[in-house]
Amino acid sequence: MNKKYLNTLIALAVLAGLWGAFTYFGRKKSAKAAKSATAAGQKIFPVARGHITSFTFKPQDGEAVTCARQGSAWVITEPRKLATDSSTLDGFLKSLTSASASEVVAEHPVSLKDFGLDPPQETIEISTDQKPAKFTLLMGSSTPTNQGFYAQVGGHERVIMLASSLKDSLEKSLFDLRNKSVVTLESGQVDHLAATLKSGSYTLVKNPEGVWDLMLPPAVRADRFTVEGLVDELGSASMKSIVEESKKDLGKYGFSNPTLTLHLSGPGGRQTLVVGKKSGDQYYAMNTALDPVFTLGSDFLNQFQKSASDLRSKDLFTYSTFEVNKVVVDGPGGRRVFEQNKNNKWSETSPANKMEPGPKLETLIDNLRDLSATSFPKKNPTDLAAYGLIKPLYTFQVQSGKQNKTQTVEVAKAGGHIYARRSSDLVPAEVSEKALSAVEEALGAL
Repeated sequence: MNKKYLNTLIALAVLAGLWGAFTYFGRKKSAKAAKSATAAGQKIFPVARGHITSFTFKPQDGEAVTCARQGSAWVITEPRKLATDSSTLDGFLKSLTSASASEVVAEHPVSLKDFGLDPPQETIEISTDQKPAKFTLLMGSSTPTNQGFYAQVGGHERVIMLASSLKDSLEKSLFDLRNKSVVTLESGQVDHLAATLKSGSYTLVKNPEGVWDLMLPPAVRADRFTVEGLVDELGSASMKSIVEESKKDLGKYGFSNPTLTLHLSGPGGRQTLVVGKKSGDQYYAMNTALDPVFTLGSDFLNQFQKSASDLRSKDLFTYSTFEVNKVVVDGPGGRRVFEQNKNNKWSETSPANKMEPGPKLETLIDNLRDLSATSFPKKNPTDLAAYGLIKPLYTFQVQSGKQNKTQTVEVAKAGGHIYARRSSDLVPAEVSEKALSAVEEALGAL
């Protein structure tokens, strides 16, 4: 064969070999890339949260924590049996079952130490009631740009990257997972609250009508929104830290001379919350219904530092202005009665019988609703004669709502002051002359 053609054939054979090798390795690389791409973006645990039966956190440093589902509830079983914080646990399970890899970092890592995975910073072991029965997530260090962190799924060699936002959602301590409520009574069930502070004390009791009374004594109407704010604070207050898991050597926390003591009761039982001395910007605290000594923020204490005047209802009338259908006024000029008919038209029915402009009645109703206490007399508060309320100057009756509930307020002048009380109140309040004048002007316009 001609040497020239022989060299050409050899060259073609070499080129074909190179092309074949290039194609083979290119396809292999593409397959590898496709495999990696498939892993990225997929959920790391293909399991619904309802099938998870337990999970265990094993930090590199610190004690392991195990949570298990018991019926429809989750409890902490290790290192000790505790109730869980349902919102934190729900957030963890949602993050766990929806987590997906941002990218595959290494299919065959040479050294797991480079990713903080030898040993892992935290290991999460998950048990399920379906196949596979076990899952494991190994969590490593953050990426150099802090846009994510490295992780491995148990049984897989590849190292993946998870979004940095997942780290806080997945890394949980015993304190994170435990129920941190400082009161075990449901806030809606509390019907007695007695507070003792170094500056004084007060007692609030919900009467049979569901209205809060402040026990001075005698019992006076408490401000609904202020008291409900205190009760809501009890329901939402959370431990800031755990000092001891059991109550020992309590003197060192200031419980023998407490800053605040709250005695609480309701259909669910009784308990006492004691706030001791200050520690930094927090206070030591304990509850007779709970085991640990814990801390509370100073804002909790501030909520309960109230005086009697802070807690008393200052509104004499509490009706809704849109529901009023009848107003009766007994005053120096005699009795006047105003009623609203079925067509929402107002008329005076006594002593005269005439139609009245709606806007003028609305002004009277608004001004009556604005009557409120500016202060509360402290000297002989139950001596109504001393405040002119045995023979009041005015008696206002307002009827409202579908059930025609009536509220009655008496107003008198004594010693250059104006005093008023709701007929159901045992003690009076002082009101401003300006507020009464506004009512008188509205009456004069009718």
